[in-house]
Amino acid sequence: MMNLKLISISVVMFFFGFNGWKTDAHFETKMYKSANRIYNQVSGETFYKNQCAFCHTKEQLIAPDMNKIKAKYLEKFKTKEAFVKAVTVFVKNPNKENAIYKDGIDNFSDMPKMPFKDEQIKAVAEYIFNTTKF
Repeated sequence: MMNLKLISISVVMFFFGFNGWKTDAHFETKMYKSANRIYNQVSGETFYKNQCAFCHTKEQLIAPDMNKIKAKYLEKFKTKEAFVKAVTVFVKNPNKENAIYKDGIDNFSDMPKMPFKDEQIKAVAEYIFNTTKF
């Protein structure tokens, strides 16, 4: 009786242990893909607040206030598509030639080149275009 119980427990442990190993690896892969998808699909607002707002606020004075930047871009780019494209061009390669808000370039240090994906930059630019006040 004891041997049958021991064999049964061993078989059950082997089955669940081996199956659990496969499930855990599969689960980890699914979780990684899910987390990566969430990161890539984060809203423009969330991305702005997590990545851009620290420097682009009145309180920090590290970079120009986003309200002033937006106003300058809107003077030149009236449609959402043109606005988003212009902001994307600048963020991908921030330099004086690409800058629309020249006072920002003259009064603050140069914006570093950011390692953001195009989709993230576009989502933030759309959020900026659609937001009335920062």
